[in-house]
Amino acid sequence: MNTVSDIMVSNVISVLDTDDVHKARMLFKDKGIRHLPVLNSEDDTFVGVLTQRSLLNHAFNIVEKFGMSGLEKRELRTQVREIMNTDCDIATPDMDLVCAAEIFTSKKHSCLPVVENKQLVGIITSLDFVKLALYLLKS
Repeated sequence: MNTVSDIMVSNVISVLDTDDVHKARMLFKDKGIRHLPVLNSEDDTFVGVLTQRSLLNHAFNIVEKFGMSGLEKRELRTQVREIMNTDCDIATPDMDLVCAAEIFTSKKHSCLPVVENKQLVGIITSLDFVKLALYLLKS
């Protein structure tokens, strides 16, 4: 196991930048995930990441201004592109795992989308590195 492709998840759940925030929140809840790569609605290229943290911050702001009763209505009117992170680091499938791990530790990331030719091909998370460490410790 030397490259990102060795540990990445390739069956990635993602959203479009034009999807509403409510849909994203339901995916976080139903799929038990903390990161959603975002694809451009016109050409399916990778454009950013929506994290559970940024979604919760958005929800807290809505509840603070409009109360719980306004949450779903506001989420349905807000597109993912309005709250996603577009300035995010990425990995490539052939990136060395040491390099990816250094990005995780130096920038305190919890995920790296894996992108090749502007197309999302996978994702690695801190949990994938914990699984790798466990595998290595057991062998």
